Amino acid sequence: MIKSWYWMKSFLSNLLRWEEEKKAKNFLPLYLGLVIGFGVLVYGWSISTLIPSFSAFPLFLLVFSCLTFLAELLPVSLAHRASISVSFAIVYAVILIDSPPAAAFVAFTGMGLATVRSGWYKSLFNASQFGISALLSSLVYQWLGGYQFSWHHPAFYGAVFGSIVVFFLLNSLLVAGAISLSEGLSLFSFWKKDMRGVSLQYFALFPFSLLLYLVYLYVGYPGLALFLFPFLVARYSFKLYVETKNAHLELLRVLMAAVDAKDPYTQGHSRRVSELALALAEELGLSGQQKETIEYAALLHDVGKIGIKDTILAKPGKLNQLEYGEIQQHPVIGYEIVTNVAFLKKVAEIIRDHHERVNGSGYPDGRRGEGISLEAKIVGVSDVFDALTSDRPYRPAYSPVEALQVMEEEEQGRFDPLVMEALKKVLRKKGNVG
Repeated sequence: MIKSWYWMKSFLSNLLRWEEEKKAKNFLPLYLGLVIGFGVLVYGWSISTLIPSFSAFPLFLLVFSCLTFLAELLPVSLAHRASISVSFAIVYAVILIDSPPAAAFVAFTGMGLATVRSGWYKSLFNASQFGISALLSSLVYQWLGGYQFSWHHPAFYGAVFGSIVVFFLLNSLLVAGAISLSEGLSLFSFWKKDMRGVSLQYFALFPFSLLLYLVYLYVGYPGLALFLFPFLVARYSFKLYVETKNAHLELLRVLMAAVDAKDPYTQGHSRRVSELALALAEELGLSGQQKETIEYAALLHDVGKIGIKDTILAKPGKLNQLEYGEIQQHPVIGYEIVTNVAFLKKVAEIIRDHHERVNGSGYPDGRRGEGISLEAKIVGVSDVFDALTSDRPYRPAYSPVEALQVMEEEEQGRFDPLVMEALKKVLRKKGNVG
């Protein structure tokens, strides 16, 4: 009866979500059209404003448009479909050096040319949102008196701070609006998931803008040529750093796929635990560093099972006391395997503690309450939930509703209430529970 009710609720929930996504996508062309229309007006205004003095500025506009174009052609891919370029640093340097019309012109031209291969409509949208952001950011900089101060005056940095905040808000909101409408996500949910940490990139890139501003101011165009080389070296170094991190993650995934393959009933378990643990970490508002640690720990949480006999792992019936004692050693084995890897020290602690419980009933050390890290509590809850919702030799899989009921009633007091509340919220968002 519970399963029938669950599947009916799941069907209705998915149907409602499909209707909402359909409505959202109907608004997408209108939204894109409005942004493009306003962006083209901004571009036309910038050109008409620059025309009276255009004879003095064609080289300036050409050089900085080309630099923006080049920066957009060389992004560094990050996780979860994101990427970063330093085109903001180029455009913001134009804001510092010249004027709002020049900033809008350079942003629109550089971005439009760099994204033209993605189709004219997408190219116009990208150029428009970037040009609008640059214009309004530079107007705020002007309004705050930025052009009245030299770079070593404290008030200069107050104007910089305000204008960068405006650039970030406009740029990210305009892009988030298009993605949330195309994917049927709420703007707030998308912002919370993918945009919250992006603001730091804008402020981190400001020193490049300031350096470019000073080089142009004191050296001129030859200095810009010299600036290009360290820029390319910095971009290449960051690319190597990101690729190394991605290689680490892929290596861990391959390792855990090999461990999971020992038991047909647990294939894909580590990947699913990792996905759920990341969702819980996101719901709890953890930092990027914490989420990265949790992802690694969730992928590796069962690595210690490589030292457990296959006959025990695949036993169809209930384990005897001796066998259960051997299974309880897998967090310790996993800890010993991982702890000698320098960048996995924190991960090793989580692996050791992922079977600890807040009431002290867990293993291997019987830790309780605050003696268990939040990261270990998150991985532990994710591990148990996935185990309950997967087939096992001795029982069929529980539904998400049934698994949650078991965790709340039969295993009451074992899990952190904060993490359990986050689990409920994540499952509700997925439409798995009411």
